[in-house]
Amino acid sequence: MELIIFLRMLQKRWWIISIILFVTIAGTFLFTYYKTPIYSAAATYVVSPSPQILDGTEFLSGLSILGGQPTVASTYATIATSAVVKQNATEALGLKNDQARNLAVFSRVRTNTHIIEITVEGNDPFLVQVFTNKIGKSTIDYVNTLNGVYNLQLLDSAVTPEQPIRPNMKINLMLGAALGLVLGIGIAFLSDLKDY
Repeated sequence: MELIIFLRMLQKRWWIISIILFVTIAGTFLFTYYKTPIYSAAATYVVSPSPQILDGTEFLSGLSILGGQPTVASTYATIATSAVVKQNATEALGLKNDQARNLAVFSRVRTNTHIIEITVEGNDPFLVQVFTNKIGKSTIDYVNTLNGVYNLQLLDSAVTPEQPIRPNMKINLMLGAALGLVLGIGIAFLSDLKDY
């Protein structure tokens, strides 16, 4: 019985639902279309004991410490996001501070590995790729000034992203349509209650 009443309400107030659905989808489209696209590029690096350690015992000790202590990789990942490394990369590329300010640098150690992933996000796909690789190079240069027991080596370079990571037009439109449908049905239901 309640389902029949609900279906009659939908049939009677379909125009309210349609208008709200259209307005919500159109608003979502315009919001997404005019939002600045953000691109992301990532490069990976491996932390390993330095091959310059000639003593086999020291090398095995380095492997043992690296295996049991994720702090070395975590430290290097933190260095990658430091202001010093970002400034060095900015200067090496001859970027203005405004350009560098629009580039967000992230790093993480992949779970159960000694692989560091450095990611840069920004609104210029080519600059994002170039800056990611330069951040990695600047991180390696900085690490080389430290104790020399562990190396940081490039595994995979960043490539120029073809698609932005956000905004995602398809997902936003689906969410907008779902919101519009819920709002439309809710308002149609409330307007139907006023008639009783």
